[in-house]
Amino acid sequence: MKQVQVVLPYEKTVEVYEYILNAVGVKTIWKIDADGAHVLLFRVPDEIVLETIEKLKSRGIGVEYGYIDIIDLKASLPRVEGEEAGESRIQREAILAVEEIYENVKSQASLSFDFLAFVIIAAVIAGIGLAQNNVTIIVASMLLSPLMGPMLGVALGYVVSDKGLFAKGTINELIALALSFGMGAIMGVLFVLFQPGFGAEVDNAWAAGTLTEITRRGGFSMLDVGVAIFSGAAVAISVTRGDMSSLVGVAISAALMPPAVNVGLMIMIGLLGVSNAGITIGLGSLALLVMNIVLIDIAAIGMFKIKKLTPISSKSAKWTALANFQPTKARSLYHVQPPQAGATFTPASQEATSEPKEPEPKEISESTESSGSSQET
Repeated sequence: MKQVQVVLPYEKTVEVYEYILNAVGVKTIWKIDADGAHVLLFRVPDEIVLETIEKLKSRGIGVEYGYIDIIDLKASLPRVEGEEAGESRIQREAILAVEEIYENVKSQASLSFDFLAFVIIAAVIAGIGLAQNNVTIIVASMLLSPLMGPMLGVALGYVVSDKGLFAKGTINELIALALSFGMGAIMGVLFVLFQPGFGAEVDNAWAAGTLTEITRRGGFSMLDVGVAIFSGAAVAISVTRGDMSSLVGVAISAALMPPAVNVGLMIMIGLLGVSNAGITIGLGSLALLVMNIVLIDIAAIGMFKIKKLTPISSKSAKWTALANFQPTKARSLYHVQPPQAGATFTPASQEATSEPKEPEPKEISESTESSGSSQET
């Protein structure tokens, strides 16, 4: 269940109120008089929150005027029968508004100290797991790897037409991959110095066709292609549901960090001359990594579109409240703004030079006993 809070200038309240009741289908609306605005509160089930927000935005709410806040309600008492969306059809739309999904993905795609630290730590653990042929250690590196975050930024940025998010995801992904390659190269030098025979072991396993954690990442098959596609679809579904815990399984199935480290590790020991197959395996790992990244992003984009995510409208307008506002003493539900002062909205495309006009009074309910909060059903 979500609680939607709509903040409006006085002159827009009546039409928005009626639209929410009639077109959105909300049965109960709470209205609060604030100093300079009206606040409408109502609740909607998770299944229709995306549809509700898109309807509000289609009328300019939160885009051309006013604000929309979405508040997650973990529980709501008493339960009201009939508020839940019907179960007669399979719900495929996202249960989060596109703005909620955007904020979640943006935070994961952002570059920070923690992000860089996790990349380095995961790369070191992956390198140790590859050298020891230990799948448990490699899985641990997958769980710590933050590489999926920027990839989500790329996919969502494309779907919602946000060039900034798309660019941020691309740049941060390249930075993370460069760090992974670098850590793999450094570990390759250390293995050559402190683990004699490491290159020969890799060559023997590659020549004999033995699958180790290193040699199995020297290329990819159609099974790897299928895993990448379904991983991308799964990560998109997880994000649109707000269920980030399922990303753990997706991170394991996608397995981006081990091949990234394997690229630097194998190419380095090949350049140092201790492994004849090192460069070949390293380039195969690079092909596997690129294939994973491209197909995961394409599959995520496709799933985002199936979940009906749309471009975020440009919030280019501004809403200015006059500093000398004085509360009115009107007793109607939607009180009249005084001509001297009040809140006024000015679109960004126009110059905010004209004086605010006094709106025509319009009554839609009986007068209340005070100008404070009231409830309309």
